[in-house]
Amino acid sequence: MFTLWAVFDGSALAGSTTPQAEWFNPFALTSFSGLVEGVLLALFIYWGWDTCLSLNEETKNLKRIPGQAAVLTPLILLVTYVGGAVAAMAYAGLGTGGLGLGNEGNADDVFIALKDAVFGPWAWLLVAAVMISAVSSTQTTILPTARGTLATAVYKALPRRFAQVHPRFYTPSFSTLIMGIVAVVFYVGMTLVSSNILNDTILSLGLAIAFYYAITGFACVWHFRRALFTSWRNAWMRFVFPLLGALLLTAAFAFSVVDMLDPDYGYTVLFGVGGVFVVGVGSLLVAVLVMIVWSFFPGAKPFFRGEALNRDTAVLVPDEDLPVTRSVDGGI
Repeated sequence: MFTLWAVFDGSALAGSTTPQAEWFNPFALTSFSGLVEGVLLALFIYWGWDTCLSLNEETKNLKRIPGQAAVLTPLILLVTYVGGAVAAMAYAGLGTGGLGLGNEGNADDVFIALKDAVFGPWAWLLVAAVMISAVSSTQTTILPTARGTLATAVYKALPRRFAQVHPRFYTPSFSTLIMGIVAVVFYVGMTLVSSNILNDTILSLGLAIAFYYAITGFACVWHFRRALFTSWRNAWMRFVFPLLGALLLTAAFAFSVVDMLDPDYGYTVLFGVGGVFVVGVGSLLVAVLVMIVWSFFPGAKPFFRGEALNRDTAVLVPDEDLPVTRSVDGGI
């Protein structure tokens, strides 16, 4: 608000510009690849906020609040990110010199470049906010993956140990610990190996997010296939919206894979193609390989035969305002 006020009262930086309606024109894009990159970026921004759905067993009024939060968070993100982008563009301008956003020297971190000009002696507040945001991001990485592995282990899609629940806090203790260790080892390891590969890994995350969100959309339609047209609400919420989202994400995934083959895409070149492609597609293929290997273990056979999880399977992770019960061996 301060930066926009400064733009309109004339106290902003030299080169500042008044916000224009053309900035919000979705048809002003001149590159289809740019549109696809924007879709993946939006997915990456939203990824982590869906944690509210992963914690529904730990939420009061779990049949209503998690769903409302999942719908509300994109609106909050839209206002926050678009508002921040508009304020920065208006205050600093798009020039290629000084603090202009067209200056390549400011490309890595626009807000760090602007912090002193905007906040003066209070610039440390912005740094603190970014640090808190980074800490929050680590939590939104660990929490949903821990709950996801809990659910998959309960239905025998992962080793039973991942279904272990803490006796006091009723949270997936083993999964949380493992996901935290994996995240730390991966980040530190990639940082030590090459910061460029780490950057390519971050860029490739959009592929994985688009992949599993698309699968979720298709799965929704398939699971509710017998009741899709029993009401208008079901037709829209269980068929049209999930299918449309899944198709759009599948298309974004496919076009992005093609774009990422370009050696100039990202920060590294591996095997003659863009490092982002190798990391993104390679990680998905490794996941498929691990799934195939796991399918040969005796404990996994009920899942892959469709016995552990099907339409008639009882809910083993309670969908009630009650703590998760524990068996003698620490499982669910």
